[in-house]
Amino acid sequence: MNAVAVFHRDHTAYLSEVAAAWGAELPIFLGNPQWGPEEMAAAARLIPAGTRIIGAELTPTGPAPADWPASGRGRTMIPTGGTGGTVKFAVHDPISLAAAVRSLGDFLSVRGLAPTLHGATLTPPWHVSGLMPFVRAAVTGGRHVVLDGRFPADAPLPTVKLPTDGTRIASLVPAQLLRVLAHPDGEAWLKRFHVVLLGGSSVPPACLREIRDRRLPVFLTYGMTETAAACAVCPPETIWKNQPPRGVPLPGVHLGLADDILTVATPALAHAIWPIETIAAGGFLTQDRAELGPDGTVRILGRADRVIVSGGEKVDPSRVESVFATAATTHVFGRPDPQWGERVVSLVVGGAELEPALRRLAERLEPAARPKQYIFVAELPMDARGKLDRAAAQRLFDT
Repeated sequence: MNAVAVFHRDHTAYLSEVAAAWGAELPIFLGNPQWGPEEMAAAARLIPAGTRIIGAELTPTGPAPADWPASGRGRTMIPTGGTGGTVKFAVHDPISLAAAVRSLGDFLSVRGLAPTLHGATLTPPWHVSGLMPFVRAAVTGGRHVVLDGRFPADAPLPTVKLPTDGTRIASLVPAQLLRVLAHPDGEAWLKRFHVVLLGGSSVPPACLREIRDRRLPVFLTYGMTETAAACAVCPPETIWKNQPPRGVPLPGVHLGLADDILTVATPALAHAIWPIETIAAGGFLTQDRAELGPDGTVRILGRADRVIVSGGEKVDPSRVESVFATAATTHVFGRPDPQWGERVVSLVVGGAELEPALRRLAERLEPAARPKQYIFVAELPMDARGKLDRAAAQRLFDT
């Protein structure tokens, strides 16, 4: 039994190949067609030799488990780790994906919403946020559509052809929400959905104001590829009341803390990180600092690592710095951005004449990982320990 790896750029064609692999119970790797050459090479080293590649020129050379025909049946390897970072795949199967659907469905049913979940894919299906609307519809007998989530200002918003029965769900990132609301009929378009799941990055204040003032049906979500999307949500009425957003764990989800790092246990948890890194079912250690309230709700305090989340895409700053290393010493940060949540910026030791060379090097990276601003300094700000004073470095971008 050979696996399949999909790299189609067309979202409808992509999901058709996913459905075909699932129907044949073949293991499938979800490839990101926007990966650059280095990410593609890393993926080729992970995907088992003999895998059928669809939509890309790629020769896989990775190993497969000795019991691949038995252990791989129905497995879905979803990329995680993000744009500009190390390629990894979270290993899900029909049981974990269906558990994620049930968890969200049970939460919505308690709120009086119908158990049939109709979904619109508005983000790329190689991301878990774009895949799960398809899965929810398949598991609950709902309808699914693929819509253009770019929402250009000079084009009408896409027509939503979903049944009036059941629960209509859209999944967006903050930048998309703001683009929709820039259209005159944006508010009405969003309210065609019973539920708008908003995740992928930190939610800027402008989004929260729009949700509050327009009383939009937006549920802030916390989740990741390893949890098959949302595992905790903040319901819209919390935002409407102008209360601080806090996430409510979905049914079956158990949150804990290891020091101040959030752990998640859920039946929807991935089985492993491909190919061999297992995930303990008793609790997955995230990279997010968090605070748990006495009522079980969670407030995310920030990333424990340095990952930048820009427009729903994860960017590893050290990866960007390594690309720039041949031209200059750089330090890459995420800065708050009203549209994208965070934008990538770079502090460079040297003069402004380095900028053209850095921009040429940045073309090796995906758009989300390319710095949007460069600051040039003669020397780095250092603290008393002789280490980079990150707070002082960040303040340089405020001037």
